[in-house]
Amino acid sequence: IKGNQVVHLPMPTKDLEALIATINEALEEIRRERITYAKRERDFQTQIEAISHDLRTPVTVILGYLKLLKKESETSAVLFTSEQEDMLKITVRKAEAMEKVIAQFYDYSRIIAGDYEIAMDKIDVSQILREVFTDNCLILEEANLKVDINCPDYPIWVMGDRDGLERILINLFQNIGRYANSYVKIGISENDKKAKLFFENDTDKLSSQDIPNLFERFYMKDGSRGQGGSGLGLTIAKSLAEEMEGVLSVGVIDKENNNDNIIICFTLELASLE
Repeated sequence: IKGNQVVHLPMPTKDLEALIATINEALEEIRRERITYAKRERDFQTQIEAISHDLRTPVTVILGYLKLLKKESETSAVLFTSEQEDMLKITVRKAEAMEKVIAQFYDYSRIIAGDYEIAMDKIDVSQILREVFTDNCLILEEANLKVDINCPDYPIWVMGDRDGLERILINLFQNIGRYANSYVKIGISENDKKAKLFFENDTDKLSSQDIPNLFERFYMKDGSRGQGGSGLGLTIAKSLAEEMEGVLSVGVIDKENNNDNIIICFTLELASLE
């Protein structure tokens, strides 16, 4: 079936010929459906890329003017009212969220089309984790999460793409900020010639039934749709991990008693050079 092969009968037999004809009709229908699906996927990817490309420039311009206006409100002699300043801050925040969503659509279209360049090199995963954590710890603070991070101060070398790994980690931090309930635990371990990064957190916004769907494109819980997400962050993260010959997975490791909390853990495995 995978090769779209038709079935032949070396020795003619009436009953078997009828069976073979039925099988070949089914194979032909599968072939047509596969071609239709592939074309629909290509068209979909092209549309995403075109839409995201058309939106990037105007949103960037809008955000630039908003930031300029915000700077003037802070430094110029013209005083804004408290209400105007609040409105400006909200507008800037919403524009930044839109910019991130558009960037995710653009990156997704590039990855699927094979246009996202992966430059495999020797990289220190410990250093990159510390840097990304420093840049994104505000996400965890705003979510009022207790943070426990265990990142060694010595290098852990892996083969990977620095920009790709940074994007994976950023998307994981954003996901934690969106869904975690009270804490997050982050760490790195080495064994079996692999470096493993894990991100553990409790959540009452997801159920065990949601976990297998988290890497599906556009999958979002209804309660998180107002937080500026696109439903592509984890899809992009998993695709980038695979491009680096790594594995990004998620699973439920426990269910807390007497409440709706579950404890989930994302694990990123990369080939270690040690």
